[in-house]
Amino acid sequence: MTTPASPVLQLKKITKRFGSLVANDHITLDIHAGTIHALLGENGAGKSTLMSVLSGRYQPDEGEIVLNNETVRFTSPSQALARGIGMVYQRFMLIEPMSVVENIVLGTTSDSPFLDLKGAAIRIRQLSEQYGLAVDPNARIADLSMGERQRVEILKLLFRNAEILIFDEPTAILTPPEITAFFKTLKKLAERGHPIVFITHKLDEVMELADRISIMRRGKMITHILPQQIRSKRELARLMVGREIVLKVDKKDITPGEPVLEVKGLKGINEEGRTVFEEINLEVKKGEILAITGVAGNGQEALIAGLAGLAPLQQGSIFWQGKTYTPQTWVGANKQDLAYVPEDRHTTGTIGAMDLAENYMLTRINEFSQGPFLQSAAARSMTAKAITTYNIRTPRGIDSKAGQLSGGNLQKIILARELEKNPRLIIAEQPTQGLDIGATEEVWQTLIAQREHAGILLVSGDLKEVLSLADRIAVMFRGKILEIIPATDTDGIARIGLLMAGTSDHN
Repeated sequence: MTTPASPVLQLKKITKRFGSLVANDHITLDIHAGTIHALLGENGAGKSTLMSVLSGRYQPDEGEIVLNNETVRFTSPSQALARGIGMVYQRFMLIEPMSVVENIVLGTTSDSPFLDLKGAAIRIRQLSEQYGLAVDPNARIADLSMGERQRVEILKLLFRNAEILIFDEPTAILTPPEITAFFKTLKKLAERGHPIVFITHKLDEVMELADRISIMRRGKMITHILPQQIRSKRELARLMVGREIVLKVDKKDITPGEPVLEVKGLKGINEEGRTVFEEINLEVKKGEILAITGVAGNGQEALIAGLAGLAPLQQGSIFWQGKTYTPQTWVGANKQDLAYVPEDRHTTGTIGAMDLAENYMLTRINEFSQGPFLQSAAARSMTAKAITTYNIRTPRGIDSKAGQLSGGNLQKIILARELEKNPRLIIAEQPTQGLDIGATEEVWQTLIAQREHAGILLVSGDLKEVLSLADRIAVMFRGKILEIIPATDTDGIARIGLLMAGTSDHN
């Protein structure tokens, strides 16, 4: 693609501070029409902050934004959107009980006192066909997959005539087929002249999609580069992280010990009474990683919620700590030796408005309690130690709010809190989702090290992660475990993709 001579958008020496933390340090960036511009960097590099400045969520402390040769300043996302700049955040901003068309028109202005939902639905269908964003305008958001919800967010911006589109980690929660469809959409948007900026850690995506690449590290812009100038993904990773990245773990052989968890005939239902998983039989032994994999929405999330005590179970039995529990007695079971790293680190794993020491105590309140009093000093001391041990970058140390941390650093504080309990069982749910390649490597090494004194139940849709870490692999489809395959079984490993689709070469 030929890059136009002049950019449609320029960020000039943008600086943004949060207290003593300089999130963006004199950043300069040019965005051109009809190009897909990848903004690459590890967690905490300042990418999302920079794009939040561009989209009006934050205001810069220094520097200027130039749009079509005019200096602009936005004090809100609505002002930026009025000038054609829209952002799709990693966590979608949709109201689940409402329909697609209601979500899209929400907040729009009209000369009429009545909402023309029928006319809006017609326009949404036109935009859907134009950009390959198939979605039913009358569908309820709660009934849509993550890929469909993302399409709604894109349509919401296009409906408001956004020209410059920004995507923050757009594929972090999508299935492989949804990612393929999303890539086609991005290419169509660029072909029609839209400038696209997408924030990502995934090097494969950068090499496949990007017309231009900008790399940030620790708040500074390191380089602007074209994909053809990159010799390998390894070189790209080194530029991003500042050190050599292999993303390979050395797993020493460990003879599995006694089971730390056994489940038999487990069944769970959702709020509507529909069965979401059934006939679940598995055991996790000390010294092994048992991975559960499958396409999102096949019951893994509900199963883990039940095992973690966050959702009710209907039938079956659980053997834990020398005792057998029913679904009813499991709710009140002592789970002190169970560590849970949830998929949603923002709402399930932490409380954004609380500081890091308070978050560190959340699942360990008994350890820091003395009668009716909390031992805050002890919690602060252990949190400070964890920040150093796990290399957690914070704006204000232990006084930082959880909501101020990047995704990778937030995940590290959760890992520190859970693993420092010396648990017998670790449930790690999508532990590297949304993390950069450097943080992913650190999490992998941490989990491998935990095998020596714990059993690990890993839930991941990332096959590379599963194959790198697991000793045994359970494939779930439509609420059932189809097969449990030893990692040494090359024939079984070759069938995993088929099993994830509900079939195999034996069918």
